[in-house]
Amino acid sequence: MGTVTISNGDVARGVGGGIANPGGSVTITSSAIWGSHASYGGGICTDTALMMTASGVTGNTASVNGGGIYRNAGSITLLASTVAGNAPNNCAATAPLTAPC
Repeated sequence: MGTVTISNGDVARGVGGGIANPGGSVTITSSAIWGSHASYGGGICTDTALMMTASGVTGNTASVNGGGIYRNAGSITLLASTVAGNAPNNCAATAPLTAPC
């Protein structure tokens, strides 16, 4: 699959405005997630394994936490990827996990 852009998703009272990953694993390569909104994880909310390579998560918003990426559980690997310009923060996690970026 080539480059994918996910934009303008809106699950205002849910999780993962762009991508919601409640199970399995997600690999994102040479893609963009931008302009989406959710309560948690405006761009991405993950409960399992997430790997991003040469991709970007920008301009997303969350009404509670994790404007860019919200890590509820699982692992996150970012390789040559940008998570920036998200509000209220770029990355957040459910305690006791640490923010992924």
